[in-house]
Amino acid sequence: MERSSAILGKESERLRFRNVVLFILTGCAFQVFTPDAQSCSVPVFRYALERWKPDAYKGIFLYRNEIAEDDKALLQQLKDASADDEAPLNLVIKEVDADSFDKEKLLNLFQGPIPDKLPRLVIWYPDQMGKKQPFLQERITPSLIKGLAQSPKRRQMAESLIMGASVVWVYLTSGNKLKDESALSLIRQELDIALETYSKAPFTILSGAERKKLSYGFPILTLSRDDPAERVFMETLMKSESDLYEHTDKPMVFPVFGRGRVLGCLFGEYITAEKIHEATSFLSGACSCEVKELNPGVDLLVAAPWDMVVMNSFIEEEPLSELTGVMPESDAAPKYENSTAENRGAPEDNSGLFKIYAVSLTGVILVVAVSGFIISRMRRNK
Repeated sequence: MERSSAILGKESERLRFRNVVLFILTGCAFQVFTPDAQSCSVPVFRYALERWKPDAYKGIFLYRNEIAEDDKALLQQLKDASADDEAPLNLVIKEVDADSFDKEKLLNLFQGPIPDKLPRLVIWYPDQMGKKQPFLQERITPSLIKGLAQSPKRRQMAESLIMGASVVWVYLTSGNKLKDESALSLIRQELDIALETYSKAPFTILSGAERKKLSYGFPILTLSRDDPAERVFMETLMKSESDLYEHTDKPMVFPVFGRGRVLGCLFGEYITAEKIHEATSFLSGACSCEVKELNPGVDLLVAAPWDMVVMNSFIEEEPLSELTGVMPESDAAPKYENSTAENRGAPEDNSGLFKIYAVSLTGVILVVAVSGFIISRMRRNK
């Protein structure tokens, strides 16, 4: 039987998109009725854009004995991109000498075989270093560095989000003209309906002393598999789920929101009106779980001036501190990790965090219980 991969992947291993949305909405509803729970009614896409800093991709430059001068220069380009004042890249790189690093620790880090040919640039998705295999292991070249740091389509995507697009739908063509045109037509049709629906009753926020209506927009960004300038962008999307390379003959669409966070993937027969509606409803809905880790999706590798986004007064509580992953400190700390004005010099409110953690744990328990019930129902109905 062919494996299906809606928003969160394989049916035997991961939940279908409909159930994911149900679980998130259930958790949000539970937060609303939980005492001291810090929840809000801001649309998910807007809250994510203003409050969720991009998660860091972690990487190492694995070499032996010493680093060549040309490689040092290329590595410095990546570090400079991460430390950029205006458009920081969410990537942290550290040099590791394979001969002086403990072999067992290196094996645990890779969760698989260590590259034979060195040097190699090795990069993991956020929070996967030492837990899963890296998504990229390549010889460092000028074209690779350029592709990691920026690309035209990623820049266009980021600009659309910063300028007010609710969700950018990144459409990856299959090469089959009939399939591509059919899927694209359906996506456009459903997004037009969504735009008309949400624009009739837009969310109102406070911008200073002025009430302001939040606009909606669902642009489509078409990406070709044959574009060499977008190879890194495409691979970051394709490897965000474990089985997408098994379906390269089908068109795919990735809803991207916030500061470059992809919700997941719809492909082929799973590009339906119902599932597009589920995605737009969740991301435009007025119920959001503030804790980023409780929301589905993964941040893409993007260099963008996210702090151009104006913080609006749509909630009154203090912004939450972000949790950071564990990794050896890099020589050049990326600017994006503490770049927003609200976080510079702000004291930590541990009591508020304890409340969030307590509510989050309760929400997770509820999600697990609901998921178990639904899965058992699915099995009985087979």
